[in-house]
Amino acid sequence: RGNLAIIRSRGAMTLVNYIDLEDYINGIAVREVSHYWPSEALRAMAIVFRTYALYSMRQNAARDFDVTSDVYSQVYGGASAERYRITDACNDTSGDVLTCAGSIFPAFYHSTCGGHTRNSAELWDIDIPPLKGVACAYCKGSPYFSWKARVSARDAAVKLSNAGVRVSSIKSIDIAGRGLSGSAAELTIQTREGEAVTIKAKDLRNILGPDVIKSTNFTVAARDRYIEFKGFGWGHGAGLCQWGAYFMAKAGYSLSEILYYYYPGSRIRNIYTQEKGDEAVRF
Repeated sequence: RGNLAIIRSRGAMTLVNYIDLEDYINGIAVREVSHYWPSEALRAMAIVFRTYALYSMRQNAARDFDVTSDVYSQVYGGASAERYRITDACNDTSGDVLTCAGSIFPAFYHSTCGGHTRNSAELWDIDIPPLKGVACAYCKGSPYFSWKARVSARDAAVKLSNAGVRVSSIKSIDIAGRGLSGSAAELTIQTREGEAVTIKAKDLRNILGPDVIKSTNFTVAARDRYIEFKGFGWGHGAGLCQWGAYFMAKAGYSLSEILYYYYPGSRIRNIYTQEKGDEAVRF
């Protein structure tokens, strides 16, 4: 969809796809959620995807592009990724976004929270009412509600060292603190040489692999040559819990009930008509 620009800079090329907002949402949705899910869940998530895209546009206003096509923004699959149920959900909610005090905010989302969504202030410098975190009793049926991982202690030490964390070996790992959601905040790594290194749990997860250590809501134990993790949820845990939204929709909740549950204090507004609010949406 849209047009393609080729930008040359410092011996490299950047390809930028200029595309209508609604076409963009159609092209990412099936990459971020199954098109077989209940319609209310799909409609709710279409609003979330649109909100996050517009927030990214504001954050990247000085760059040549608004979003990337991968997990660092939202995964975009183009026209080949479009599905009619996704398109219907996007069309039904065309222009609808979430706001806080009239302004677009980063509508974070993740696969499974594991029982409680996280306060975004624990992860990023964003402290607003819709992202404070809420208890979630809906995602217990998620295939990712609980998980286990076994990692080689030697491999973990190598990955940490390569990432700039000075760890020659790993004797033990202790959780130094947890947030309100139960997720680990910091870890203390004891080496066999008697040194102690402190690392943020989210950094450890990124270094060892977010598909291996599925969340930071875990317990951890170093056993001889291996490190064993047991945890709950998949993803950073902030904002909307997608599997929670799935089960809420299955239970008969509407898209607004789903969104207001996971983003308390937010409001749904329409950027094209302003029909759902008196004040214009601020970007």
